[in-house]
Amino acid sequence: MKQDEREDLLIRYILGEASESEAAEITAWINASEANARRFEQTKFILKTSEQLAQVSPLTEEVAWDRFKEKREALKNEPPVRTIGVFNNWLRIAASILLVAGAAWAGYHFYNLKTQTPEFVAVATNDKVLTKTLPDGSIVYLNKKSSITYAADFKSRRNVKLVGEAFFDVVHDSSTPFTVHTGNVTVRDVGTAFNVSSNTQRVEVIVEKGIVEVSRKSASIRLEKQEMVTVKPEDVQLHKEQVKDLLYNYYRTNEFVANHTPLYRLVDMLNEAYHANISIENKAVVNAPITGTFPGTGSAEDILKIVIMSTPVIHMEKTSDGIVLK
Repeated sequence: MKQDEREDLLIRYILGEASESEAAEITAWINASEANARRFEQTKFILKTSEQLAQVSPLTEEVAWDRFKEKREALKNEPPVRTIGVFNNWLRIAASILLVAGAAWAGYHFYNLKTQTPEFVAVATNDKVLTKTLPDGSIVYLNKKSSITYAADFKSRRNVKLVGEAFFDVVHDSSTPFTVHTGNVTVRDVGTAFNVSSNTQRVEVIVEKGIVEVSRKSASIRLEKQEMVTVKPEDVQLHKEQVKDLLYNYYRTNEFVANHTPLYRLVDMLNEAYHANISIENKAVVNAPITGTFPGTGSAEDILKIVIMSTPVIHMEKTSDGIVLK
C-alpha cells in the first residue's frame, strides 16, 4: 500500500469510518512495529488537535480536508527539514492541519508541540507474549499482536493506550491514577490487577483483584474482584457480570481454567487464542457448563477432545472450514 493511501486509511480508522477489513489491516500494521504504533499515536494526537481548532474555523469539513491534502502534496516537494522531538516530518503535517484553522493559531500550537509534547514509548508484540515493567513498577503482560503506548514521563502521567489485549498488575498511587485507554473506552485503576481485551467488536474488562472504573462517553461502571463488563459499539449503558473462570489468563499461564463456564465462552476464547474457526450448531449445548484445566500447549482440537470426554452430550465434527460442535 502506498504511503498516501495508508495515511488516508489511518485517518479514517481514527475517525471510526474504516470498514471492518480496513480496521483489521490497520491494526495489523500498528502491531507490526514500534515505529508504526508510535506513528499511529502521533497521527491521533494531531487529528485531535486539528479537531479542536476546527471548532473555531470558518472552513467546512470538506474544504479543510481538501486543503490538508493540498498542503501534504506541496510538502512532498520541499527539502528535508530538521526538527526536534519525536514528531520529525509529522510536525510539518501537523502544521499543515493547524494552518487550516488559522495562521495565528497554527504558529502558537506549532511552538507548543515542539516544546511541550513529551516523547512517547511504544511497545508491540507479534507472535510472542511480552512482560513489560513500566517506569512506576506496574507490570504489563502484553498478549500476541498487541501494543501499548505511554509518555516517557510516565510516573507523572500514568496513561496507557492499548491496542489488543493486556493484563495490568498496577502499583497503586492515589495521587496519580493509572488509566488505560482503548478505543473510546477508559479504564481507571483504584488499586488493582485487571485484564483488558479490545477489538473492533467489543472491549472486555475483567478485574482479578481490587477495583476499577470503566467509562465510555457519559456511561460508567465500577467493577470489583471477579467482575467483568463487555462494551459493544451499540451499548448505551454498561452492565457488569460475575466471572468465575480464569480463561482470560491463558496467555499468561499457558492453560485454560474453566469453572462452570458456558461452552460458548470457552469456544470464543479458543477461537481467539488459536485463530480457530469453531462454531456451535446445537443450540441446546451453547450454555453447557464446562469445568476443568486444559493445557495450552496443544491445539484447540486437543482441548475440545478433553471437553467432549467429560461432556458426552457434545459431539465434534471436523469440516473443511473448521470444527462444528453438535
